[in-house]
Amino acid sequence: MAYDLEEQESIDQMKAWWDQWGTPITAAVCVCCLGFAGWNGWQWYQRNQAAQASGAYVQLQNAYLQGDTKNVTSISDGLMKDYSRHVFASLGAFIRAADAQKAGKFDEARTALTWVVEKSGHPEYAMTARIRLAGVALDEGKADEALSILTAVKPGEGDAVAYNDRLGDVYLALNRPDEAKKAWQTALEAD
Repeated sequence: MAYDLEEQESIDQMKAWWDQWGTPITAAVCVCCLGFAGWNGWQWYQRNQAAQASGAYVQLQNAYLQGDTKNVTSISDGLMKDYSRHVFASLGAFIRAADAQKAGKFDEARTALTWVVEKSGHPEYAMTARIRLAGVALDEGKADEALSILTAVKPGEGDAVAYNDRLGDVYLALNRPDEAKKAWQTALEAD
């Protein structure tokens, strides 16, 4: 098919334009497609990890309810090791601490709660973990340590009730009933 001179000129201009810009445009399209595929792959990985952590957490809850300390320990260790950035790892550490505290294994409870404070990556659980750490110290008969754990931080508005309630328990254990009453009154007012 023969082209007239104008058409041939347009075709030549397009070929010249493509020779100059074709490679960068193709590269940009490829980079965008690879970026999109990478983002989708990362999202899939995150969802997959969350689903596995959720399944492990359900198993942990069942083991705890059945009083299966061996499985509580192993599953919570797995959650804290393999899924440490997921919320289920922090919740698993709380279950591990409760199970250990109930069994009188205060060092294990302390380790799990300290992990929540220092390594979980979920600062919203740090105050709850500190309050429970103070409870572990109280169970061990270390009321002075419990007081230092609580007074080292200032509670947020949402933690004021639990914090002041535990603080009252600590003051009572230290035989300081007036301060205990004041802490409990603060807890009631915050509620």
